[in-house]
Amino acid sequence: MKKLIIIILLFAFPSCVKYQVIQKLDDNMYHLATTKGNIAVVITPDKLKVNKFYKLKHINIIND
Repeated sequence: MKKLIIIILLFAFPSCVKYQVIQKLDDNMYHLATTKGNIAVVITPDKLKVNKFYKLKHINIIND
């Protein structure tokens, strides 16, 4: 019974937070924010659209 409850909770509350693109800062550099106030600036070869939501794990982030 406990395993069933844990499985239901895992699917009911996904851990992947969606980030909204606030603005394009430079070529391939974007300012992202969550509804909870977390922010991120990412550099990616992907073309992101302003005001659209993305999961960070689905964005190809360039690490320097």
